[in-house]
Amino acid sequence: MQIIGHGGAKHALEVAAAGEHHVLMTGPPGCGKSLLAESFPSILPPLSKEAQLEVLSLYQLSRNSYTQIQLSPYRSPHHSASGVAHYRRRSIS
Repeated sequence: MQIIGHGGAKHALEVAAAGEHHVLMTGPPGCGKSLLAESFPSILPPLSKEAQLEVLSLYQLSRNSYTQIQLSPYRSPHHSASGVAHYRRRSIS
């Protein structure tokens, strides 16, 4: 997918991907946040073997399945999700 414009935002995403940083995008509706967020996983580098084991162990601890071992985990929460929902995905019983 080729994104036209958004030079500053694309550069910020490239820096975040290279440094393995998290990204939080804010702005008014229609400014391109979702488009940029959907393209972000495509520029992430593949996981190292050590990182793959770390990701798998975290998913096993949370009792969730993760099938794309080579790719970095990526989440795209709904825009109306509360702050609590971003940090707590399910209740632990």
